[in-house]
Amino acid sequence: MGRRPLQFYLLLTHFGTFYCTAPTLNLRITCDDNLALYVDGTDQAANLINQDNWSKDDVVKISSAFQVIAAQCMNGNKSSKMGLLASLDDDNGDVLMTSDSENWRCLAGEPVAGWTTEEFDDSQWQKAIPNGMTGTKQTTISTDAVWITAATEPKSKFCCRYARAFTRQPKALG
Repeated sequence: MGRRPLQFYLLLTHFGTFYCTAPTLNLRITCDDNLALYVDGTDQAANLINQDNWSKDDVVKISSAFQVIAAQCMNGNKSSKMGLLASLDDDNGDVLMTSDSENWRCLAGEPVAGWTTEEFDDSQWQKAIPNGMTGTKQTTISTDAVWITAATEPKSKFCCRYARAFTRQPKALG
């Protein structure tokens, strides 16, 4: 009788520019002024304690298998700039993603039905743009993150989405 080789499975998840094998990640995020956050269509309000204080971030544990991070930013002071600042890291502190103009898509104004879900087609949304805001104040967000906003200047609200590129199915090793 021959021995069966031991098989291991590894899930590699591709997020545009990084691979991750950790089961959960830390999403560090803030909006000027107020934040509504969704991960794969699920409202994260219960996990936010600083959503009304843009100078402090919220840290939300999310599955590394997430498909979409969706954030709505609302500004109470319509004469000031609006922005979103975010980073994603693992429990080792390795930064895997930051808010930038390359991987986020944003829309000024009211969100469209279904915009927080994986199935939503955001191909008509423009890439986010840096908004010129600086500093992270009292946050744990990576200093590599850039404040972003919608390409069309928002008056009081804007929405941004970060959609994961693809996931490789588990593959047998050995």
